[in-house]
Amino acid sequence: MEHTAISYNECSQMLTDIEQKCFKQFLTSYSDNGKYLVKEHLVSGGMGSVLKVMDQNLKRPSAMKILQPSLRNNEANLNNFIAEAKITGLLEHPNIIPVHDLGLNPDNGIFFTMKLAQGEALIDILKKIKSGEQEYAEKYNLFSLLDIFVKVCNAVSFAHSKDIIHQDIKPHNIMIGPYGEVLLMDWGIGRFIGDPEKEQDPFKKEILKEIQFLSKETKGKIVGTPSYMAPEQIRGDPLLVDKLTDIFLLGATLYHITALEYPYHGKDSYETLCKAARGNPVPPEKRNPSRQIPFELSRIIQKAMSIWKEERYQSVEEMKEDIEALCSGKWFQYQKKKFKPGSVLIKENEAGDEAYLILNGRVRIFKEVNNQKIELGIHSQGDIVGEMALVNNKKRSASVEALEETEVAVLNSEILLQNLKNMPPYMEKILLSISSRLRDANNRIHPNLNKDCTYLVLKQIRLLYSDPARPKGFLPLEASVKEIAGDLGLSKKRIIKALSTAVRAGVIICKNNKIMIPDMDELINFTELTRICSNQDMQCV
Repeated sequence: MEHTAISYNECSQMLTDIEQKCFKQFLTSYSDNGKYLVKEHLVSGGMGSVLKVMDQNLKRPSAMKILQPSLRNNEANLNNFIAEAKITGLLEHPNIIPVHDLGLNPDNGIFFTMKLAQGEALIDILKKIKSGEQEYAEKYNLFSLLDIFVKVCNAVSFAHSKDIIHQDIKPHNIMIGPYGEVLLMDWGIGRFIGDPEKEQDPFKKEILKEIQFLSKETKGKIVGTPSYMAPEQIRGDPLLVDKLTDIFLLGATLYHITALEYPYHGKDSYETLCKAARGNPVPPEKRNPSRQIPFELSRIIQKAMSIWKEERYQSVEEMKEDIEALCSGKWFQYQKKKFKPGSVLIKENEAGDEAYLILNGRVRIFKEVNNQKIELGIHSQGDIVGEMALVNNKKRSASVEALEETEVAVLNSEILLQNLKNMPPYMEKILLSISSRLRDANNRIHPNLNKDCTYLVLKQIRLLYSDPARPKGFLPLEASVKEIAGDLGLSKKRIIKALSTAVRAGVIICKNNKIMIPDMDELINFTELTRICSNQDMQCV
């Protein structure tokens, strides 16, 4: 079927006298300033501005997007701008901002109008939650935020069904209305990646060809937002960017929603881009432990944000199904406890069935020997203490005290099992089986690996220090650590940890990457104390 365009003059000749009279009376009576009357300036960006305008024919407010004046004399900029309007116009979906009109006027050049979205950008909501605004924290709890995210997934899934990708999904481009409306905005770098020839509708085929021509990208141009970018976007090759890139961006957006932090953050754009190119951001539950992010939710985020495309969700629907499955289960809240400096969280030789996830503050793990506290380690935000209580009924083997104001999330076997339920059924059996075998193997492992090795390391240091073939004074730290690790069959990390214990006790001095023993008798006494400790199970609290 052949389609022909009708010119305005031809159209006006076809109008009846009554039609022309009505048009002049009711549609152009307020047209001195054109069809749209500018009411106020809403926002400006690098490429354009959004104005609030009044559609004088329909008497309704709309949003008008225009290009910056300095960009209006560039064909590529104009093509991309028109492509944005046409792409958004194709995507008629409840969660995508609807476009009303595309036109040209003398004041603003090429423009397009769309629904005037009311509400707040998701990024502003997240900032208010992070700043501690109670009203927002209660209204937008994690469950509510996930519901918003599912609606964003619906929008992206619909766009993908039309072979259109967004390329810039982030909280800044998600608008939340006062009655729960969710709109995915700003399709400015959206792109059609399909084949127009496969479209059966001739009108749609033509517009898809136009969009493909208008929005074509050149190699070497990086588009997107560095703090959320998928690694393939950094390469600057449009052929590498596809629907799986949008899935990564959905994961990055979900990361920000849950952790209230950007996935990547650097002191400047270059550093942020470098981090995005490497991928593997800090897991969200470690980035912000106070958010108590469920393990299953973290798994979903990390799968979506995998460096390797084949390891990501292969469709938006697949990701959405996992989110909905998580939300349909019981929402389990952790109990929180606060401890003042010097307070004891866990006491040696007492029974216990709780572990603690440190949300804020620092704690010290220690064992008392001959009325002396032997420090075993310092734990801080994101660490867990007392975890063996979740898998066995043994008494605590060491004590834990708060070094400063400390807040923890209480973990018990019920919570452990609750989180296991969010995994496939066989995972629960696997993890419980592994923990049982670890308990059985604990007594069969070589004692150097199973217990605190400080005693053995300090004995080695004494031997090295007393070797007449070595120069007196300081020993080189790196070479000594390497030699002791080889002799004892232990990792360098464990050797350094043991030496750090002695340094904190003051029996060894470490300076300029060299170590010295100020008083051999004090070191001998301290070594004997650690021998007593090493004969007891001190590893698990």
